[in-house]
Amino acid sequence: MQLPYRLTINLDGFEQSKTITINSGKTILVGANGAGKTQLLRGIKMALGNDFEGRKVRFISAGRLAQHENYRSDYDGHRNSQPLYESAEFGEKNSQNRRHQIETALGDYQTLGIRPDIQIKVAERLRKLFNRDFIIEWDAGYLKIKFTHLDDGKYYSSGREASGLLHLVALLTAIYNDEISVLIIDEPEVSLHPQLQSFLLQEINNAAGNPNDPQKKLIIYATHSTEMIDIKTPTDLCDMVFCHDINSYPNQINPDAGELQNKKLKVLLSRMGQEHKLTFFSKRPLLVEGPSDSLICSSLDKHLGIYLEPSGSQILPVIGKGQMPIVAKLMKLLGKTPIVLTDADSFTDDITLTNYYLNDPTANEIAQNLGFSDALTFGRTVYGDFSQLVEMNWNDIQEYAEQENYWIKRDTDKVEYIHKRRAAFTFLISNDLEKFGGISNRLHWMAMKNRLLALLNLLEDLGCFVLRKGTIESYYEVHNIQDKVFSAVEEIEQFTNQDPSLVAGRYSDLVRALLFASKTKLIDEAMAIRELVLSVAAPALAILDEKTNDSQLNQLVRRILLDKSSLFELRTSGNNELVIELKTQILDIKGFPLRIRKESNLNNEVNKQLGLDY
Repeated sequence: MQLPYRLTINLDGFEQSKTITINSGKTILVGANGAGKTQLLRGIKMALGNDFEGRKVRFISAGRLAQHENYRSDYDGHRNSQPLYESAEFGEKNSQNRRHQIETALGDYQTLGIRPDIQIKVAERLRKLFNRDFIIEWDAGYLKIKFTHLDDGKYYSSGREASGLLHLVALLTAIYNDEISVLIIDEPEVSLHPQLQSFLLQEINNAAGNPNDPQKKLIIYATHSTEMIDIKTPTDLCDMVFCHDINSYPNQINPDAGELQNKKLKVLLSRMGQEHKLTFFSKRPLLVEGPSDSLICSSLDKHLGIYLEPSGSQILPVIGKGQMPIVAKLMKLLGKTPIVLTDADSFTDDITLTNYYLNDPTANEIAQNLGFSDALTFGRTVYGDFSQLVEMNWNDIQEYAEQENYWIKRDTDKVEYIHKRRAAFTFLISNDLEKFGGISNRLHWMAMKNRLLALLNLLEDLGCFVLRKGTIESYYEVHNIQDKVFSAVEEIEQFTNQDPSLVAGRYSDLVRALLFASKTKLIDEAMAIRELVLSVAAPALAILDEKTNDSQLNQLVRRILLDKSSLFELRTSGNNELVIELKTQILDIKGFPLRIRKESNLNNEVNKQLGLDY
């Protein structure tokens, strides 16, 4: 075959075909759960058929040990917690004819049973790396594998071996098998700890290549693990297929893409860590400036119940001034929608980052409504006029701007006009200028503030959030530690004991970015139970009078809610008042017991007592 190799894939149930390009011996599919990776792998298998380049095409599923669990667990609840360890086997001899079509580990163990050369390769690695050995037996026509610890030499059934090693033996067998030209693996990392995944990746890399070489094979796998991804150069990104949704087209980077030649991108990839690779699995990575910003945002996410990561986002700290535009462009190249939360100096010092976001057709429509030809012109004009106003009229606001953190904690090695812009920006945005009657040219400054706010709001609509108080530390209540990370930890300890609504108010600029990145509604169990409450409260109030007793009310609940009736207990408290108790500690809902009078507006009263804003 000739690489790159273009493959057209037709998926069952989907009219539109999909195309991926195999650029090298290894292709990696990444994406969140439900992104369609497994179906795409199956489509690749169907497109290639059972044979390719004179050898076999093998697909190994993520649930490859499912059959073996019958011997490793009380799978049906009738084993009395005593699994059938000693009965563990890997199929009859006649399974060998189908071993390349079998999508579980059984197929690879069948290969192991008849290939002494592969047995030697696998056994040698188990001995040297894991202090294990195995023997292969045929018992009444069934293949059995027994393992031993080299220290004691006692053999035991494969049913008693660690699942990680069982997975590893099967995968190594497939990797070493020269009968296979294309090996397709769904989630090779299953049951493997990180170091074992690293070893497996090394063996994959050694075997991957053009199948024209009989000792090499194409290896294509889908993964959720950063350990199964190694990126050293920009061209390594071309071996990745980014899946977002089964109904959407997967993203791949063309090796000829000009962005791959960017020197800063090469440096970034050379020191790429696990946090960077985690963003490969997200849809909307949230880029923040450094570890302390990451800590604060992560803690706000948890404290406020935003659920950033499950919704498809991932916080990524970007180290180094000037790196934010590069990382944002990289994420865009990978098919992601990058959101940035950045210090104010990313705007006041230089507009490279904001220009990246303003260069957008959606932004142009908004800018045109404001009287500008395009968003870039709007941004440059506002930035230029702001810079000029600060330079020409600094004395107007100097008294107040020099009280801003940006000025107080300025680095005297930098040119002064940079500090003036930073301090002027945070003073203007954070204060009501109406209260500063002594400012000369106050109307000019107020007009500039309004223009800046219009630009900031436009940027936020596009996913670029500028910290309006300057830096993350300006939002803190705790300011007694000089070290940024330690100070962030102190601040987190402070706000995690506070009411979430108060914290959300103080950190409103950050919360907007988190909500934008999550693109999801907050989980609210009160909202989930509201309809159930209304379904029983309305008929209960209808029959409520001085003769109604608690038993009648709860019988009514059982008729309406059936098996969900155990959630509530209703009672009367006299004066035509209905009391609804919540009979579970699992649901975290404030407001119970609800007390509702017969003449009340039911919807309004329930919403009010449950704290729902309608």
